[in-house]
Amino acid sequence: MSQRYYEDIPVGDVRDLGTYTADRAELLAFAERYDPQPIHADPDVAAETMYGGVIASGWHTAGSCMRLLVDGFLAETATLGSFGLEELRWKTPVYPGDTIHVVARILEKTESTSRDDRGYITTEVEATNEADDEVIYWRATNIFLTKPTDAPR
Repeated sequence: MSQRYYEDIPVGDVRDLGTYTADRAELLAFAERYDPQPIHADPDVAAETMYGGVIASGWHTAGSCMRLLVDGFLAETATLGSFGLEELRWKTPVYPGDTIHVVARILEKTESTSRDDRGYITTEVEATNEADDEVIYWRATNIFLTKPTDAPR
């Protein structure tokens, strides 16, 4: 597939990015290294909490969804990265074995007023579990290159 530029991405576009299944060993390894709160890293302590067991770190969930966003959308585009997240929510815990479904929606586009080689696209990413409960949501604005003048239009 050829590279998609700012002009090629329509507002309202919805991308089904697929699924991933939360692997217990991976969740524990991530938590041990990056987010060692007992609810993520200590099965014995987590079992005694309101969660009844280990849950994924929200950062692990975000990283797993980001991987699907890159594989299912960003890798085929002329993106230059993001300004960061305008909003991030973790609404429902992710448990080992949960299968998470991820969707991205293009909300708005804004042409750069200072640089004619780029535009800004606001995207929302939402992931749900098998019960269709939202587990994570974020909204971010990415920077995309516009088509070079010598590119086919």
